[in-house]
Amino acid sequence: MKENVRIKSFPNGLILQLCEEVSFSDILQETAKKFSDGRAFFGNAAVAVTFQGRALDRSEEMRLVDVIQGNCDLRVVCVVAKDEEQNKLFVKAVQYTERQRIADTVLGEDVQVFRGDLTGGEKLDTPSSIIILGDVRSGCSVHSAKNILILGSLYGEAHAGFGEDGRDRFVIALEMTPEALIIGDFKYNAPKKAIWGKRKKEQLLVASIQEDKVQIQEFTKELLSVF
Repeated sequence: MKENVRIKSFPNGLILQLCEEVSFSDILQETAKKFSDGRAFFGNAAVAVTFQGRALDRSEEMRLVDVIQGNCDLRVVCVVAKDEEQNKLFVKAVQYTERQRIADTVLGEDVQVFRGDLTGGEKLDTPSSIIILGDVRSGCSVHSAKNILILGSLYGEAHAGFGEDGRDRFVIALEMTPEALIIGDFKYNAPKKAIWGKRKKEQLLVASIQEDKVQIQEFTKELLSVF
């Protein structure tokens, strides 16, 4: 019997070779069976995946990812396009994701914790609020549907409350000289001259929507009642 789904395993990822001559529902069914049967073999690692053999749109890729994760204990951290340096991308994607630690038991399901600096053009997108224990360097970005707390410096881009108005969202950091700072639909317009002068770096700064624009203030006890 011809296999419609063939799985190739690499140290940091999986390639699924898909038959283009059968229906997508057949692909889904066979994928589910293969990963269910091989649950013990695959374990619970974080992996990147790529699909070959047939053209897939984004929704089909996501349905396959859901089927994989629903039938085994793997965590699919990203879908990688076909590339001549594919295995290098696998390594980078998995190493990047493994730096993230979700602290559900301590912080609740709506807050993530990222340990380390964002460097080298890294991008972090999350539907949760996020705490970054490090810097967001130039050329890097963090997008949160909720709030962003950076226990370090913001030099790159931060966008809190994306996909909504954002009036009750905020970005907090120890230092803010961002390439871009957006909250909801409002973009921060930096003054021509620094407005802080000398200040203690351990003093948190908070960016929020005030009077229909993004404003940065030193975080004080009085602001606790607002946030």
